[in-house]
Amino acid sequence: MSEDDKRYIDPELEKFFKENKEMMKRLFEEERTIAERLLREEKERFKRTFEEEQAKAEKYAEEEKKKAKDTAQGIFNAFTDPEVQRHFMVMGMEFMMGMDALFRAMPFPDSIKDMAKKAEEARKGASDNFSKAKTNSSPCRELEKIEIESTSKKDPSDRSNTYSDKESD
Repeated sequence: MSEDDKRYIDPELEKFFKENKEMMKRLFEEERTIAERLLREEKERFKRTFEEEQAKAEKYAEEEKKKAKDTAQGIFNAFTDPEVQRHFMVMGMEFMMGMDALFRAMPFPDSIKDMAKKAEEARKGASDNFSKAKTNSSPCRELEKIEIESTSKKDPSDRSNTYSDKESD
């Protein structure tokens, strides 16, 4: 201690601390024990709160995952609905016919139009050959039927809205 520090010490206060040294030690020890207990309780409270919030976050993530799966299943069902598929097929056929008409109306040289006509004949021939092969094929060459789970509102056994090879002939 410097001389300035010694000047400001109250002799009565110093005497009090010397006489009550044991009591002061006990008071400081009680304060330290209380502080440690409070720190331990706060740690436990923080840990409980953290675990509760973690459980809430996991529950929320599971709920959102389920919602995402349900949404994906709904979208899949919408695209695989027989009525939607029928419209897509009609739309595709209309588009192809429109493109064919456009191609025929374009001012191309006759050689290109002849080539397009031959390509169309080849496509029709391939389609006919495929249809014949399908009806006359051996069991090992048959096409495999793929089942898709449909949850559409329509009865899946009702095939009135779907296309088949016989209808397109």
